[in-house]
Amino acid sequence: MKINRKAFSLIEVVIALGIFAFCIVGIVGLLPIAANSVKSVSLESTANNIAESIAGFWQVAPLLSTSSANFTMGDFTIGNDTQTINYTISGTEASSASDAALRLNYAANSLGAPNPNTFTVNLTFTWPPNASANSTTATRRTFNYIFTK
Repeated sequence: MKINRKAFSLIEVVIALGIFAFCIVGIVGLLPIAANSVKSVSLESTANNIAESIAGFWQVAPLLSTSSANFTMGDFTIGNDTQTINYTISGTEASSASDAALRLNYAANSLGAPNPNTFTVNLTFTWPPNASANSTTATRRTFNYIFTK
């Protein structure tokens, strides 16, 4: 007697659904990790853009000038200056610390004699912005420049 089989048995369907469900749970479990990676890359890109803008300002502005109001990344003095500025994800200065996505610790210092018009500019970006100095979960990027005016 020949059996003509044109369909799957119930056990085959249940096993296939189990394998499918196991794969979907694994993929869904990776989504938060991927979302955090995308956010971190976005913040690092914003930090790079801000650092390049500040370095560009240092390159073209005369000594002891202050950035204009159109410079939406903050006010910086071409000379000795130290400050902390919070930024949004788009790279503009945050109106409050609660609106911030990253924090910049900015320090510009003269090297002194014999090069009083040579400055070191240190830009340290931290996210999340409220992370403490000894936080092990915070991400930090530091940019160091030397400019002669």
